[in-house]
Amino acid sequence: MAIPEQERDRFCRVLHEQRTSLYRLALSITRDPADAQEAVAEAVCRACERFHQLRERDKLPQWLLRITANESRRLCKKRGRTVPLETLAAEPADPAQALPDLSLWQAVQSLPRDQREAVVLFYYEDLPAEEIARIVGASPGAVRVRLSRARAKLRELLKEGEHG
Repeated sequence: MAIPEQERDRFCRVLHEQRTSLYRLALSITRDPADAQEAVAEAVCRACERFHQLRERDKLPQWLLRITANESRRLCKKRGRTVPLETLAAEPADPAQALPDLSLWQAVQSLPRDQREAVVLFYYEDLPAEEIARIVGASPGAVRVRLSRARAKLRELLKEGEHG
C-alpha cells in the first residue's frame, strides 16, 4: 500500500530531515557504512509499505528510527555478525588496547550494541529514555541502565585514551 498523496510531502520532508539520524543509528548497529546504507534503504521501503499502519502521524520520526533499528539488527543477523566464543579469549580484554587512538565516536562504537543504540539515540538524537525504550523494545528503566553503563565505560575508555 502506498503513502496517500496528502501525506507524501510530509513523509519526504521528515525523511530528508532524519536522513543523518537514520544513517547514524544504522551505522552504530551494523558498524559498516555499506550495511548501514542498505539498512536505511530497507527501512524506508518498509516505512512506505506500512505507512498505513502508523496511527499517530506526529510520531513519524520516531517510527522511522524504530524501523531503521529493526532493519539494522535484521541485517546483522542475516549477515551472521556473531563472534564465536572461542575467539573471545584471543581478543584484547581492554577495548582501549584495540583502539589506541580513541575519538568519542570510536569509543561509542566499542560499546555493546544495546549501549551503542541508547547512546546514539539519547545524545546524538536527543530523545528521552521513554522514546528510546519504544524504539529499541525495552523498558525505560533498562534504557537508563544502558546509558549509565555506557557513560561509565566511555569515561573509562576516554580516560585511558588520554593517558595511554
